[in-house]
Amino acid sequence: MNDKINTLFDYIKQLCESELDRIISFVLSIISVNQQPEETPVCPYCNKTHVIKYGHRKGKQRFLCRDCKRTYMRSTNTIMSNSHYNQSVWTDFIRDTLCGVSLDKSAKKYGFSHQTAFNMRHKILMALQDFLENNPVLLSGIAELDETFVLDCYKGSQVPKTAGREARKHGAKAAKRGISNEYVAICTGIQRDGGAIAATVNRAKPSGKELDEIFRGHIAEDTLVLTDGLRSYNVLETLTSCTVVDVKQEAGRGIFNLNTVNSLHSFIKETYNHYRGVATKYINRYNVLFSIAFRCADTLKDMLFSSLCTVGQNCYWHSVNDIRDYKLVIL
Repeated sequence: MNDKINTLFDYIKQLCESELDRIISFVLSIISVNQQPEETPVCPYCNKTHVIKYGHRKGKQRFLCRDCKRTYMRSTNTIMSNSHYNQSVWTDFIRDTLCGVSLDKSAKKYGFSHQTAFNMRHKILMALQDFLENNPVLLSGIAELDETFVLDCYKGSQVPKTAGREARKHGAKAAKRGISNEYVAICTGIQRDGGAIAATVNRAKPSGKELDEIFRGHIAEDTLVLTDGLRSYNVLETLTSCTVVDVKQEAGRGIFNLNTVNSLHSFIKETYNHYRGVATKYINRYNVLFSIAFRCADTLKDMLFSSLCTVGQNCYWHSVNDIRDYKLVIL
């Protein structure tokens, strides 16, 4: 990993052990590994505790729920469901995902195929995506909203004829100067001292309707929303009693800048280039990772920890079959 990428991920790698453990803990809680081995897990189907041990399956302890009469194991309805790899491997793999390690390097490290690494990463990303949809980030105080653009990508598949361009090599630039239909927009919002949001809905500058779709329910009342002057952002004032301010009209005044959201954009682009592009259809899964990895605010982490530590119906999981067609971005 070159010096540029080392700098990019330095803030993760230089975290103290306790802070890094907290970040890994909340992701591991999706896998339901916070229980002690000797404890009997609650039923993931009915969330009841009237449970007994019920033999073994493939060397793993099985349980029977006396209420709903269904059997399950500790990994049932978690992202470890049907996985051949244990908690230790998943722990290290999550660490690799947070630190930007490539799939091929992770696959080589643990001795499994590229496809297995791909499936594991996307099960984690989809679980995080579902969790944040059910526990949305709420921007308050001073929030900065802006959009950035990255090249579209058909990584892993042929470029369709409807794309209107030939396939490009990794690292190649767009055929046209400026923003064109070769780019996709990532709309972002970040609180000065809190969490972040990132979502892709189109290729061009976002319309008021699209901004409504992205930020509705994510902006608290009395929030000062700073933008670059794009008129579409004015629709946000109708969603809640926030105040939208164009920083260009307030030039020279201390708090009126977009430095924080521009830092987020730099992080997204550097990470995007480090991955050598992300297939556009999967980009919203990675947007969730970008928004979490850039700044794990204590308030957001506490909310994640408290919710994800609960076993049973709060588990977010997907089968491998979901990976190819679950909530894809179609532009």
